[in-house]
Formats: sequence, structure tokens, C-alpha cells
Amino acid sequence: MLTYLASRNRLDVIRYEDIGLNRLFLNQQPEEIAQFIDEVFLPLTSDNEQKTELEETLLTYFETNRSATKTAKKLHIHINTLYQRLRKIEHLLQLDLSDNEDSLKIQLACHLRSTYS
Repeated sequence: MLTYLASRNRLDVIRYEDIGLNRLFLNQQPEEIAQFIDEVFLPLTSDNEQKTELEETLLTYFETNRSATKTAKKLHIHINTLYQRLRKIEHLLQLDLSDNEDSLKIQLACHLRSTYS
């Protein structure tokens, strides 16, 4: 529990029930979580950039609950550009975002990226 608060630079008191989904990761080694995140996002990162537009697209896509319209608007891109990026992401990560298991894996990686980074 202290690790959870420390990883978020929080000094306040939090109830165990309020941690939500993150309870599943309290006993996971930070190295394992980092390795999982890296395995998912590394194919999207180019040599000279730490955070690519593809990574930003993917994070925003799940942040907007997979709404293509909201994602395109938030990223200030045309909807067709978004669809092209999503296809490229699927190709690079070798997955299908319409597949429930693949989608859950990516959504979990996005959650962990925003929570544990």
C-alpha cells in the first residue's frame, strides 16, 4: 500500500477499497510492470523519440473510451488519419484492437503507463 502511494508521490491517506483496479498490482514487482509496459509500447517508439504520435494516439484512444470521433478531435487530426494510425499500431504491435483479449492487453498497458510511469 505504501508502495502504491510512493509511486504516485502521494502523502495522504487512502482506503484500500479506493485503489480500485490497482489492487491487482500492489504485489507485483515494479520491474515486471515496467517490462510489460515496455514490451507493449517499445514497437511504437522510434530511435529518436521517446513518445511518438502513435503512442499518444493509442493512449488518447483508450482515454476517450475508444471513441474515434473524440480521439480525432482531441488530437486535432482527421478521422481518416486516426484510422490509419490505428491500423499502423495494430500492425506494429501485431494485434487486433477489435479482439477483446488484445484490446484488454493494450488498455491495461495504457492504464499502467499512466499510473506507474
